[in-house]
Amino acid sequence: MELIEHYQPEYVVRFAERKRACTCPACQKSAGDWPVTQLKLKNQQRDSLDAGCETAAREILLNPQAFVLHTSTTEPDSKQVFNTWDETLNQLCINLAVHPALALESSLYAIGVLLSKAQRYRDNDQCDPQELLTMGEQLSALADGGILDEQMRVLPPIEVNRVEALEQMGAMRLTLNLPAMQKMSMMLKLSELAVMEPARLQDRLRELEAGIARNTLLTDQPHILRNALIYKLYGECLPGPDADNYGDVLMSLTRMMFQLKMLCAMWREDNAQLTHDDVVALFSAWFNWQRGNVWKGANSADYTLLCGLSLI
Repeated sequence: MELIEHYQPEYVVRFAERKRACTCPACQKSAGDWPVTQLKLKNQQRDSLDAGCETAAREILLNPQAFVLHTSTTEPDSKQVFNTWDETLNQLCINLAVHPALALESSLYAIGVLLSKAQRYRDNDQCDPQELLTMGEQLSALADGGILDEQMRVLPPIEVNRVEALEQMGAMRLTLNLPAMQKMSMMLKLSELAVMEPARLQDRLRELEAGIARNTLLTDQPHILRNALIYKLYGECLPGPDADNYGDVLMSLTRMMFQLKMLCAMWREDNAQLTHDDVVALFSAWFNWQRGNVWKGANSADYTLLCGLSLI
């Protein structure tokens, strides 16, 4: 039998080597091998962890080397094929997410440009992976030359989309592993978003965006948010073989980053600083929540791509 590639990121290896079981609330409610996950395809297997576990989230987010891949071989255990088009597009998205010349926001912008072009190819039945590779090379060259950073900075602001995204956070029901008073404060802040008048929501957005700039932990350790992006791309093989609207894919990524930043800004309003423990608690709760609240749009790919870009 032909063997396939078996990928294990560093965070999976470190999690397996731990000496004590995780006792976070999510793990206490789970059984079996959780939070270990495996994406099994006919031509590769990717091991990962569910970031709803706080120990897993800590390994995924806080280690700059979390995505160093350990590669071996294994026997195939699935009939689902990750075809060359899907595999190439996923790898190019990951390449842009880790490109050393790009800030996180520029990486998201570059992924949006790539997905927009890929959508046009696909809509025209031009699913030749070589076209994607050529596009990937062009984007990498633009990144090296600083052009993508410049293009991202001159994107026209569409504040109405950001206000709407903030309002939607009012529907979040996070299971936060925090002291009671801090948990209550965070949930109140979220609930208020659902009932605010549009003008107040706009002011609230600006308050929180100013707060993001003061989150020195995230600016001093940019790998935390970048690891969240890579985790999403790697673990779900995005865009994935079942995606027919790449705008939805970009929106899911930029919406995730927007919401995680906003949660950190809300936390910072009532606390002297944002610590590693705080990040783990907030992000892990978000990943637990989003498992049952996967975003799905109802608009065209072009429109959703534009909305996704506006959340960067």
